[in-house]
Amino acid sequence: MKKKITSIIEANNLLKAGYVLVIVENKTAVCIKESAYFLMNENWHTKIKEDDFMEMFENNTFMIWENSLDEGISLQKDEEYYAWRHKYL
Repeated sequence: MKKKITSIIEANNLLKAGYVLVIVENKTAVCIKESAYFLMNENWHTKIKEDDFMEMFENNTFMIWENSLDEGISLQKDEEYYAWRHKYL
């Protein structure tokens, strides 16, 4: 069974360690990239500052996104993908 994270402090520490989290209540993925907090779900996406994240989501429950357990976020892969996409699309 996946561990539920109910502390915003613990969630923030995991995000800073490179994990991708999912907000249980609304199935929104959260990650940090270049010191901004990116939130994404099937209907919208946005980026916010750390203080806003801590205030807005302090009462939510989080879980670690399974794919982030092994590899974390690869900024190099992101940059390569977006460079390729920009060049060809």
